[in-house]
Amino acid sequence: MSRIPEDVVSQVLDKADIESVVGRYVSFTKRSGTNLYGLCPFHSEKTPSFAVNPVKGIYHCFGCNKGGNSIGFYMEMEKCSFPEAVRALAKDYGIEIPEYEEDTQAKKAKERKERIFALLLDSARFFYSCFVSDNGKVARDYAAQRNLHPNTCKAFGIGYAPDSWDSLYKELSSKGYTDDEMLNSGLFAQTKKKDRLVDLFRGRLMFPIFDAMGRIVAFGGRAMNGEMPKYINSPDSEVYKKQEHLYAFNFARKERPTQLIIVEGYMDAIAMHQAGIKNAVASLGTAFTDSQLRLAARYCEEVVFFFDADKAGQNAALRAIKMMLNYLKKLSGMKIRIKIACVPDAKDPDEYIKEFGVESFNAVVKSAKDVDDYLSDRAYNDCFIDDQLDLNMYQDKIIEFGSWITDEIKRYRFASKANIYLKAPPEVLVKRMEDIASQNDKRESIQVERNIVRENTEEISRRQETTSEVKEASNARKSAIPDDYASELELEVFAYAVQLNKYMVDPEYIKKIDIIRPNDFFGNNMKSIVEFYLDSFVEGRGVSEALLVGELQKYTLNNEQAEIAYLKAVEKLPIGMNINKLCIEYLVRLYRLRKELLRYKRDYLLKILDRTKDEEKRAVFIEKLRKIESGLEFIRKQEEKL
Repeated sequence: MSRIPEDVVSQVLDKADIESVVGRYVSFTKRSGTNLYGLCPFHSEKTPSFAVNPVKGIYHCFGCNKGGNSIGFYMEMEKCSFPEAVRALAKDYGIEIPEYEEDTQAKKAKERKERIFALLLDSARFFYSCFVSDNGKVARDYAAQRNLHPNTCKAFGIGYAPDSWDSLYKELSSKGYTDDEMLNSGLFAQTKKKDRLVDLFRGRLMFPIFDAMGRIVAFGGRAMNGEMPKYINSPDSEVYKKQEHLYAFNFARKERPTQLIIVEGYMDAIAMHQAGIKNAVASLGTAFTDSQLRLAARYCEEVVFFFDADKAGQNAALRAIKMMLNYLKKLSGMKIRIKIACVPDAKDPDEYIKEFGVESFNAVVKSAKDVDDYLSDRAYNDCFIDDQLDLNMYQDKIIEFGSWITDEIKRYRFASKANIYLKAPPEVLVKRMEDIASQNDKRESIQVERNIVRENTEEISRRQETTSEVKEASNARKSAIPDDYASELELEVFAYAVQLNKYMVDPEYIKKIDIIRPNDFFGNNMKSIVEFYLDSFVEGRGVSEALLVGELQKYTLNNEQAEIAYLKAVEKLPIGMNINKLCIEYLVRLYRLRKELLRYKRDYLLKILDRTKDEEKRAVFIEKLRKIESGLEFIRKQEEKL
């Protein structure tokens, strides 16, 4: 992991307050004490169990046990690494991140990505040079046939991949790129014998795919002579995940639009930009995803979808609508309006603009329907067969579509419209919709729980592997006690210590001898955590709990993520204790823990003493035992003073 300076991480946690970061995704519905509650974005639930504590800067779901700070939450939601999350939040909250030294692994990964970005850029330049060359006339003619102006082609970097197995390979080899780099770029395929690389794109019109920042991350290639498949797209790579990008989004975001128009093809998006409709993007030939919706929601208030008029396009519309409504149900804080538009006469947006002009197309966009209105009309049209409405089929469709709608008022209105044809009270239809929605939620909940268990297991394995590697590298002595061992009492002591904040080092409340220390704990992970706690302690403030939770995310405790184990312990603490009571509860547990540790050492020494014959060694062990008994007696006297 990149070593971003700890003071920068602390600054991000201070400014990127948990309430505002989580509030982008979760709508808080109630407050209890210092906690804000909302529906958990990580699992399905009807009653809010997701708590955010703005004072501590942490979140915790009582349902699925996810927990952490604002950086960890951002990592979960955006599926990004720790350095990426810190940089993104720093940018959002105006924090400058200085240059810092990266560890070897992170540095290599960064260099590898930079090489791929450079390779993709050189590839785009090669494709464009081929496009404007004599050999590229076939591609220029095709672009002209599709009414693409030369300036548009240049702006979008449209190019031509020669009909050759190795033209791009030779070009990139001459620039010093290795076979591994070329293979990782997604622009090449291996032969069946895997003895050489061949160009993936041959004889195709090429479309560079840019990320939101304007870097080329992939390509799409269109056949020009009726060849199938019509489009070939770059596979996912180290720099590209197709479900996370929107074609032409880098151009659209520059316009700072409040509305995005989402179409299905590159050509549609380019034609719209050429016609002056600068807020158009395309979904990269894949089913629309929650990541793409999240990307759109960051920059606009409304999305208008155009799906192809054929059966496949209309089925894709229903899948996308169902996914989006379900996703927005979980991310209650994400406010974005979804509309569906239909181009008359089953034309593509590209064709319609060419035939009827931009103003007519803008009118089509303006007439786009809200999702519930689209679903209502869709149910009717799908079931109107042989000049009559199939009522049984219509009833099933209405109940299915209505179960996707989460807003109670919209659902009732949806049922009321269907009442005209079904002659059934809206309340009856709503009840059926709710029953179906509940069944779907239960099925999804089971799957989500399985996914959470799987993800937790993978994360625990990753952390244990990392801590094991660190231990081996430091030649740490092996112990009979597992590294991630933490008794309930140990977790309680640590939780109380953190809650004491600045009072932990205030001699009026806690004596120096009673300050928590690493050797008060049995397991190596707890020792490391306490060491971090002490190193991060700021006089007059204590330790930032948000920063601490971030550190906990490196460890496991009792075969569980350490932050989850800690947050569970914190939730068990009594609420509303004054500082004097808090100190007493801490000391009671600390003394009990220290006695347990001394007794453990005593029992261990007694076993060794029993096996030892050498008198000198026995004398050493006996002296150690005497000190342990003295320590136990001292603790008993301290307890009597409480």
